[in-house]
Amino acid sequence: MSFKSHFINVKANLRPLISVFYPSTVKQRIFLGVIIGTIFSLVLYHFLPLFFVLPLFLLYCYFILYILVDKPTHSLMQLTRHGGFDAGIDSLPIVGNDEFSRIARAVQDMAKRMRGSILEAREQTSRLDEIFAAIGEGVVIVNHEGKILKVNNTVRRWIGWYSDVTDRDVIEVLRSVELSAIIQKMIQDIKENQSIQAQIIESLHLDGPEIRRVRVKIVVLQSEQQKPVFMIFLFDLTDIHKGEEIRREFFANVSHELKTPIAAIRGYAEIIQDLPVLLNNETAQNFLSVIVRNSENLTKLIDEMLIVTGLESGSLTLVIKPYNIQEGLRRVVENILPKAKQAEVEILSDVDPEIEEIYVDAQRFDSVLVNLVDNAVKYNRPGGIVKISVRKNETHHIIFLEDTGIGIPNHSRIRAFERFYRVDKSHNRLGGGSGLGLAIVKHVVQAHGGSISLRSEVGVGSVFTIMLPKNPSKKKIDLLTIF
Repeated sequence: MSFKSHFINVKANLRPLISVFYPSTVKQRIFLGVIIGTIFSLVLYHFLPLFFVLPLFLLYCYFILYILVDKPTHSLMQLTRHGGFDAGIDSLPIVGNDEFSRIARAVQDMAKRMRGSILEAREQTSRLDEIFAAIGEGVVIVNHEGKILKVNNTVRRWIGWYSDVTDRDVIEVLRSVELSAIIQKMIQDIKENQSIQAQIIESLHLDGPEIRRVRVKIVVLQSEQQKPVFMIFLFDLTDIHKGEEIRREFFANVSHELKTPIAAIRGYAEIIQDLPVLLNNETAQNFLSVIVRNSENLTKLIDEMLIVTGLESGSLTLVIKPYNIQEGLRRVVENILPKAKQAEVEILSDVDPEIEEIYVDAQRFDSVLVNLVDNAVKYNRPGGIVKISVRKNETHHIIFLEDTGIGIPNHSRIRAFERFYRVDKSHNRLGGGSGLGLAIVKHVVQAHGGSISLRSEVGVGSVFTIMLPKNPSKKKIDLLTIF
């Protein structure tokens, strides 16, 4: 064993004895001070009366405690108050190695780490503020009382509001009664401990230097420790709506302009077809038949285009009245039965006996049934079945149309209701489809306040499900909610 190691072991063994004469901790110092004070008091007791010695002993103890405890504690408190964590607390000199000195050094280390964390948090907050301000879409943050906490620069530019918006009501800043009502409803639901889902407003006018149409999504951020916050996201659809308005106007104008010349072509072709001089001319009759047939197809296409345009713009008014569903199905089946027999497809209907009437526009709803049944027959297989079932629940009438046809692939199913979209383009050309049938179906159903969905499996068949409210109300259709 080396001399150094031997010295360390001896020092460790003598440490209790050394601490009596050279105390390093507050406890040891107080203990030594009390011993010295007691010895000194006993010595004085031989020369002075007790009532003199006792006050001196207590005064001595107070002085010892003040020096060893109270003064270091006060200094430690001053240390922690010295400018908080942002100032130079870690640069203050600390002398000694007692408990208070060690606590002071620990506080310095904690202050250093805390200051680093605060600076990092401030930097991240600054970056988030920069990102928040630079977001191209509008973002508004609202507290649990419906007061605005923050808006980004995009919203300020849209509404022309550059002053402070903190603690202002949503309706005051965004000037939307509908948006404010939804937020108030969500606040009430939170107070009643109801589950809250994200809310969407498909089209909202936003007043400002320029009137904008935006799509709104409201998301609630909740935690057990903090009160809920509403995130309002505003997506600018102004240019899309302007483009759609231009497209609809062009669509309608072209359709109207084409209708007259096509009607003239068809009319003159029919007249020529009946001329005595051409009655026995087989070639001329075939050519004229082609002209008439294609004119009829073009007329039907234009009529469908006008229907779609009218439904999109809301210019077609629905005449809602009682509609005998069994009678309507009978008319549809009779109309399509020759085609179904030719294709060897059986059409079945199953209507709940309790359902006699539904409230729809008879003409428009006939077109819905005709389009769906006609497609189900056209894309079925020999020996296949088309079944129409009508049921109800508390709020809706439900119409199921099932077929055993070729089915629709997954990639086409989501686009099946788009204008001019054809699942099988070659087959549709042979069938003479315009690609507008399902678009009209969806428009009409939604115009009645209902919805339509599609399930399909290739080689098995398809199921269309129409949900119609028992008491529908005519409403204007927003194109962006349909496509």
